[in-house]
Amino acid sequence: MIILNSTNQKILGLLLCSASLLITVLYFEYVLGLLPCKLCLWQRLPHAAIVLLGVATLINNSYRELICFGCLLAIFLGLLISGYHVGIEYKLWPGPVSCSVNNAINTLTPDLFLESILKTPIIRCDEVKWLFLNISMAGWNFLISFALTIFWSHVTLNVLRTKII
Repeated sequence: MIILNSTNQKILGLLLCSASLLITVLYFEYVLGLLPCKLCLWQRLPHAAIVLLGVATLINNSYRELICFGCLLAIFLGLLISGYHVGIEYKLWPGPVSCSVNNAINTLTPDLFLESILKTPIIRCDEVKWLFLNISMAGWNFLISFALTIFWSHVTLNVLRTKII
């Protein structure tokens, strides 16, 4: 049975934020047809981990400290991945070869170039396909992940503090 004390309410709220983000990007992908790049897919993993870990800690409080710390690490990783993606979109640094424009294509022979085009559908990481308030999806994920990192830090510190007392 799930007891919704103050800490569990905060954990539930944070896992619902990550779940809402995942539902939103799945809507964009499957309903609106906005295909994700490789980094967009990577950015989903920390949120999925938080949903799974958050549900686990709500069901069983035995490892709450460890799970909250795992959620904090997961969302921090999500913050780093989304920050990396935003930097690629703003051309601050190059992205992965598999989803960005790079000059390595110029070194391929025409046959190898044609073969690579035919084999791999490339959804580019360095092209912004959607903006809201002049912020890309990766930018919104960065901002949300930043806020969630702060909130998970607060929850994790509270859980650790109550364990010590």
